Amino acid sequence: MLAGVQHGISKEGIVKHAARDLDLSLQIKRERIRMGAGVGYDVFGQIETVYIEPDRDCQLERGEVAGVGRRLYWPHNGPFIARSRPEGDLLIPSRLPLRRGWAAMPDVPDPTRPVANPYGVDRSGASHLKIDEVREAPLIKQDLARIASAKFANFLVFHPISQIVFIFNAGQGGPRFASIGNVKQPISALTGWDGSKLSLLIDPYTGEMIFKGGRYAMSDRLDLAGTA
Repeated sequence: MLAGVQHGISKEGIVKHAARDLDLSLQIKRERIRMGAGVGYDVFGQIETVYIEPDRDCQLERGEVAGVGRRLYWPHNGPFIARSRPEGDLLIPSRLPLRRGWAAMPDVPDPTRPVANPYGVDRSGASHLKIDEVREAPLIKQDLARIASAKFANFLVFHPISQIVFIFNAGQGGPRFASIGNVKQPISALTGWDGSKLSLLIDPYTGEMIFKGGRYAMSDRLDLAGTA
């Protein structure tokens, strides 16, 4: 199994007084989402990758994460990520789509079967593939139950998050940012003042996604920092 540093300080209940605290946090975040973009929250991008640190309770084998790490990955059209008003908490306003009554992630290229020269470039540097065509490895499923660290109430817990990579997006009420060379930006996960780590909770039966615990930090020029 995928083993690594243990984080028992916060996994047992996510935070102190977990059940009561989680219930209050959910109420506030759901209310902000109901208020809508520009009122209850500000969208600043779409999630591409959520990187999660190694954990002994994750059911993935080492070979399954070779070269890419333990992650949740959206190759295209990831869910929006936002900041609540006025708290500044991380929010995901949308839900995962359901497939046969279970939250589904997009299929991704198998990291154990990489494709050489995916763009079909010849010695002169020219590609002979059609526009937007890329040779990819066979697709595999992202199994939420196997990637998760634990189950808490009705949620699967993805813990502890190390980094979130998002793509700037000016739609859905999100602010417009300029970026030189790359529209992808990281959100770094930090330990909370109460010792908790940043976690992502996903209800597999509704597709609801909630960040909980810890703190986060972004580039100072974006003026976005706060708690989850």
